[in-house]
Parts: sequence; C-alpha cells; structure tokens
Amino acid sequence: MMKYFFLIFLFIVSCISKEQETDKPDKILKGINNIFISQVIDGRNESRKVIIHANNDPIENFSYPLVFFLHGNGGNADRWINPNLEYVDHHEFIGIYPQGFKNSWNLGQEKSNANDIEFFNLIMQQILSYSNIDLDKIFAVGTSNGSGMVNELAINTSFFKGIAPIASQLSINQIKNKNISPLSIYQVCGSDDETIPYNGGISRVGHTFMSANESIMEWVKLINCNEEYDLSIVESDSLFTFTNCKGKNQVVHRRVEGGNHNLSGRGRFIINDIWNFFKSLD
Repeated sequence: MMKYFFLIFLFIVSCISKEQETDKPDKILKGINNIFISQVIDGRNESRKVIIHANNDPIENFSYPLVFFLHGNGGNADRWINPNLEYVDHHEFIGIYPQGFKNSWNLGQEKSNANDIEFFNLIMQQILSYSNIDLDKIFAVGTSNGSGMVNELAINTSFFKGIAPIASQLSINQIKNKNISPLSIYQVCGSDDETIPYNGGISRVGHTFMSANESIMEWVKLINCNEEYDLSIVESDSLFTFTNCKGKNQVVHRRVEGGNHNLSGRGRFIINDIWNFFKSLD
C-alpha cells in the first residue's frame, strides 16, 4: 500500500515539474528584429515599432542585461544600431530601441498624445516571453526629449535598475510620485546647453526645468542618499558622485564643461562611461 501511495506521489510531483517547465519562456532574443506594439492613440489603433538588437549567436544559457535607448525629439530608433554594434557583438547587453510616436515622447508639450508609460509596460510584457534576459539588470539611456522620458519612466515604473538621462534634467512638474522604486541615476548635462539651460528655467522646447543641480539633489532625496558627494574630474568634466544611498544605489551628476545640447560631440564616449557605471551596480 505504501509503495502504491509513493508511486502516486512521484507521479504528481512529475506532473507539477512538467507544468512549471512549460510556464518558463523558451524563446531567445537573437539578431536584429522589429516587434510592433498595438496601442490606441487619439481613438485610433496604432502600430508602434520597437527594434530589438541582440547578438546573432547568443551565449547558451546566458541571461543578458537589457538597455533601452530613447532618441530625442524628431529622432529615430534606428540611429542606435551602429553605435551599439560593438557592445552587442561582445555580448555586453541586448539593446531595445523604441520609436516615439510622431518621432517624440509625450511629456505634455510634444506632438505626440501617446501614453508612453503604457507603451513601455506593453514592451516589457512582450520581452518577458524571452528566456535569455536578466530581469535584475534592466537600464535606460535617453537623450534630450528621450532623457525626459527616461526620467518619467523612473518615476512611474519599477523595472529599471538604473537610468542615464542625457542633456535634460527634471522638469519642475515631473516629480509627483514620491514613492518611486529605488534605482541608480547617471545624469549628464552640458554647462553651456542652449536648449535646456543648465541653470534651469523656461526652455525653447516648451518645458520649465529645474537647474541641473536641483534635479540631481531631487534624485538624491528620493533615493535616500546622503547629501555629501565626491567630486572628481573625468576628461575635463566634473563628476559629482553620491554613493551612500539606500539599497546600494548610486547617484551621479556629470557636468560636461563647455558642453552644448549635443555635449559638443562627446556623447558616444560618455555612453561608454555610463555602461561601465551600469555594470558596476550590485
């Protein structure tokens, strides 16, 4: 009798194990692919493109970090492919390049009326169907309008471990939710930015911004960091680093000395430093 019950027990355990295995995603991200997200915007069903940029021959049983890259206003997702080829070819990360509706991200003053928080949640739902991703290592980089969207995502979602807003600090209306999920920040601003003034105020893009210093201190408070910082010089830029933060997070503000809105052409080198920062996070 005992042998009979033991066999039944083994059968049940086997069934449960098989069921759990079928629940696991078995698809892998490989090569460059376009996916399309269906979203209702202004009462119409729109199909929005997202480029997924993975290695052509991914490492077996390896979970890759994901890095979202957001273009600026008027930009295109495709522009991120070539700058990131080396990282992807060397198995550093999988790049995710979403396309803004009407080539912009909706922060209230743009052409787009899309709900971009919803859009990114829909992207994540699709990505969860793949097995070779590390859900504990999801990051985002944005430039200009994309930078503002990266800030907005950090405030209103919980899937990022770290973000890097480039050439845009927080707007004065942006921090509304004081209970954000803790994450690490690498904010980059040009000291001579003519589009989004380093010292804040009304900008030519229609938003009113905090100063870059006020913006980084807002992040410091939200992430429960000590307000003391280390100051260092990196390639003539001033780097303000706050390391004593909740959950081992870090907050960095990089002031690109003499940098305009295009960071005087140094963006590619700075993104390399940003990736090294992301990799250093526990």
